[in-house]
Amino acid sequence: MVKRLIREITNTDPTVLPDLVLVMAMNIETSLIETGATPGQDYTVRDLFNWATPFALEVFKKDDQITYLVSS
Repeated sequence: MVKRLIREITNTDPTVLPDLVLVMAMNIETSLIETGATPGQDYTVRDLFNWATPFALEVFKKDDQITYLVSS
């Protein structure tokens, strides 16, 4: 079994932009692993988030239900 760079997270809210980006990054990592990529060698956590962000932003722009999270 391949050790993923992003641990399995099951409690997410894809209507919140940070969680949407995370879910997309996790899906990209799954696809990479299924094609034989090696975590940490063929891609990094930064790669996953760089690749996931444009997709999440497109969904964010098109869906009025998605919000962004502000923390203090």
